[in-house]
Amino acid sequence: MKNEVYSPREDTYLILEQVRKYAEGKVLDMGTGSGILAIEASRKADFVYGADINKKALNQAEKSAEGIKNIKFVKSDLLSYFKKNPETFDLIIFNPPYLPEEKYEPEEIKLSTTGGKKGYELFERFLADASFFLKPKGKILVVFSTLTGKNKVHEIIDDYGFNCHKLAEQSFFFETIFVYLLEKSDFLLSVEEEGIRNIKRFAKGHRGIIYIGKLKNKKIAVKRKNPKSKAVARIQNEARWLKFLNKYNIGPKFIMQKDDYFVYYFVEGVFFPEFIEKAKKSDIKKIIKSVFEQCHKLDELKINKEEMHHPYKHIVVNKNKAVLLDFERTHKTEKPHNVTQLCQYVISGNISDVLKKKGFSIGKKKIMSLAAKYKKNMSKKNFSNILSSVK
Repeated sequence: MKNEVYSPREDTYLILEQVRKYAEGKVLDMGTGSGILAIEASRKADFVYGADINKKALNQAEKSAEGIKNIKFVKSDLLSYFKKNPETFDLIIFNPPYLPEEKYEPEEIKLSTTGGKKGYELFERFLADASFFLKPKGKILVVFSTLTGKNKVHEIIDDYGFNCHKLAEQSFFFETIFVYLLEKSDFLLSVEEEGIRNIKRFAKGHRGIIYIGKLKNKKIAVKRKNPKSKAVARIQNEARWLKFLNKYNIGPKFIMQKDDYFVYYFVEGVFFPEFIEKAKKSDIKKIIKSVFEQCHKLDELKINKEEMHHPYKHIVVNKNKAVLLDFERTHKTEKPHNVTQLCQYVISGNISDVLKKKGFSIGKKKIMSLAAKYKKNMSKKNFSNILSSVK
């Protein structure tokens, strides 16, 4: 099938002005097309790579750049060539196909104009790997349109730990085109200094943001403070308690702590409510027992985790092992209530109904009575009575 080469248009000339300003050192023109941006960059840069998946585009670009010594064109599906031939760049230029998919558009046109079903998918694929090939002070120039989804583009940039600001825009009756400059955030620079690669935002809470990434080929999680949170020192508090509680096999395995984030091994699995929906009774019983035992150990240590009365996303089950998460509010107290809060949880609403469907006999009054006795005297006997009541 014939492949079209994207001819220079308004978006090309809009980013071209920025290439003239920012080209230096070693440059990559990702999706080079006709090669116009790579050729312009070569005027100021030490060396330029022009990369494209379209062989016809590469042939045209090579002809246009004939005689230019500091430029090389390579066939690459986004950054695939450089995964085999590692390079790091001072500037990466990316004027990608960024329009949403048109159902009846010919395939040869889609290759040069369509960024995916919604328009932003190709940009996200690129940014997922880009940081590894960008020098610490490197920059990315990228083009997108209002048709791509401006809010979604911002979300993707945040997801991968980059800062951005708008350099230029041009409006037409049907869209506005933007040129953005992306740079690594201080947070991204810091985690990469620790050897962490391929970070991506995984979850966002009121007080913290969790990213996933790789450290020595193992999946890890990085938790940092949510910039919008007014909570003070929660991240430091959680890191301190997690490190301590690991001695008792509670919580995910702690790795390291920095000033504004900490790192632990990521726990694969499902949240407790989803687990009990799918698991058989014998496995559910083992997990409930494990969670109660961890809560009892916390009570013995005079430590309150908080939020065990509704730990919807605070218990992950992995291979029939329960792991407690989120220790932001953990603190010392003479009157801990981890076990009693968990009692409230197992007899409440949907959880109680699901457990009954799985064959459990949940006596609400009996459990609350046993919990009250346990609250007065947190003995092994009173704790065992609670465990025996969940059957």
